[in-house]
Amino acid sequence: MTTNGDMGSGQSPIDITDWRESQAQAPRFAYASRANRVERTQGFVMFHFDGGSELLLGEERYRLLQLHWHTPAEHTVDGDEFAAEVHFVHVNERDELLVVGTVYQLGEPDVGLQQIIDGTPAVGEEEGVTLSLAAAEHVPESDGYYHYVGSLTAAPFSEPVQWYVGRSVRTIAQRQAEQLQALAGGPNARALQDRNGRTTVCVGCGR
Repeated sequence: MTTNGDMGSGQSPIDITDWRESQAQAPRFAYASRANRVERTQGFVMFHFDGGSELLLGEERYRLLQLHWHTPAEHTVDGDEFAAEVHFVHVNERDELLVVGTVYQLGEPDVGLQQIIDGTPAVGEEEGVTLSLAAAEHVPESDGYYHYVGSLTAAPFSEPVQWYVGRSVRTIAQRQAEQLQALAGGPNARALQDRNGRTTVCVGCGR
């Protein structure tokens, strides 16, 4: 696994384009836990979860570790930019990481995002706060997922990370995007990285 001091050629995020359809299995979600703490670090607000929420990929099981967001979004699709992106970070028993991303364009407000906004404690009040965020209410459902191998988008930018970015674009109100950005202390998206010949497939997709 590479680190910030030795970044490889598979960094994230990327512009998702020229994808091909794949018959590989799409992720399935069995979320049943609740957030147990909130952490602020490196310009991110992370909701950590108790055990009990899993992502299933064939016979492989990945445990949900945390969710956080980026404003603006990090990934683009065919050059199209988005207002926000939520990441669901998972790990398997071999400490291999898998991240699912959901992108949002400006439009109608999103109920799930409002729950996250309302459930985020003020700066300095993270300790001892009772969290109401239930993972089952935030399953990143999508009509297919763009899949590629990349990295974490924050230090230490570790590789490899299995990425699944939802093809379904959700909507977020301008006010919600501004609230999410304010909660994180400002914009927190990493710039696009070179694809370096990597291929992108779409699992569970039909053109």
